[in-house]
Amino acid sequence: MFDVHMSKATLTYRNDLIKAPFYGILEAGWSTFALVIAIRYFDAGETHKSFIAGSGPIGFLLTPLTLYIAAQLRARPSLACAVVFAGSAVLLIGASLMHTLLFFTLFAVTSQMAAVQHGPLLLQIYTKNYTARERGSRMTVPFILTAAFAILFSFAGGLILDWRISAYPLIFVAMVVAALVAAYACLRMPSSPLSREHIGNPWQNFSLIWKDGFFGFLLGSWMLLGLGNLIALPVRIDYLANPKFGINADNTTIAVLMVVIPATARILSTKMWGHFFDRLHFVTTRNLLNLFFLLSIGLFFFSSNLIVLGVAMAFQGLAMGGGKIFWSLWVTKIAPDEKVSSYMSIHMALTGLRGTMAPFLGYWILSQSSPGAVAVIGMSLVTVSIILFELVRGHERLRA
Repeated sequence: MFDVHMSKATLTYRNDLIKAPFYGILEAGWSTFALVIAIRYFDAGETHKSFIAGSGPIGFLLTPLTLYIAAQLRARPSLACAVVFAGSAVLLIGASLMHTLLFFTLFAVTSQMAAVQHGPLLLQIYTKNYTARERGSRMTVPFILTAAFAILFSFAGGLILDWRISAYPLIFVAMVVAALVAAYACLRMPSSPLSREHIGNPWQNFSLIWKDGFFGFLLGSWMLLGLGNLIALPVRIDYLANPKFGINADNTTIAVLMVVIPATARILSTKMWGHFFDRLHFVTTRNLLNLFFLLSIGLFFFSSNLIVLGVAMAFQGLAMGGGKIFWSLWVTKIAPDEKVSSYMSIHMALTGLRGTMAPFLGYWILSQSSPGAVAVIGMSLVTVSIILFELVRGHERLRA
């Protein structure tokens, strides 16, 4: 049995290392360039920008349904992951070919909505193939590779857009290739067919929120944290790119600030956070991350100095370095192994809910006031979440 586990763990890890750099290309493309292109090539309004900024979270809303369909088909999680990445590649082709704002937005949004469906499926693979004490450590090198390639792609993409903004389809061509390689890597990961009994239907999974009150409390605390961070995140690009706020940074500078600096901080801190996840108390790690988010928001929106903005984004990267690991794996701390994907699908769906709401809320606050007001509201929500997490520090289900 030990040899079988080692074989599955090794195969999973090797293919995760293949997927990771190409997922970094996808992350950089969706998180920065899709919005920059919408603003500077299509002159998009708040509604289109909000949909593009919220496309990943909108997709999260569908993860319980995707998981249910995959379970009903008795699909292997690895095959299901490959299918959603391949579907994303097809939609990215549409984004590269369409030259009207409506269709660009449609394909850019739906391509990311498709790709994020892999989340609970991949977590089920990690849960089955990695032991509880190694999951955080196993995630560190893939996350470092993701961040490193996000940096490289950000430099390349920024230079392309500064050279000729109309050359943006080249960015989406690279993303198509990345999605196809990610599909191939996922397909090669060992996995067993999903269980209809353990997955349940979306309503049964949603009922975990109130049937498992502790899980529901943590989700509520996470909701406030996520809203606080996410209302500010897309507004940062507007703050940098929109001339009316006084910075009017070029595309390469925006890419460096929004992707390169935080990704570098993620690379440098990921090993540390992986160790913390496996060794420290749940609340200690979670609130360390929350403090970095708080510092990042505060520094960013109350300065126009590029050095200060860079420091703010370094704090954001530090928080994301651990936040990616924590977000991806925290349900394994409290959920039974056979129900991990069900718990994760609800966590992702609520992430989707707040992520869908947040860009609209953030841009609405911005339209009514200023970037500083967005920052104050965001920081207040993060502060409340820190207090709520501290309230459950002694709970019996939390372990170091």
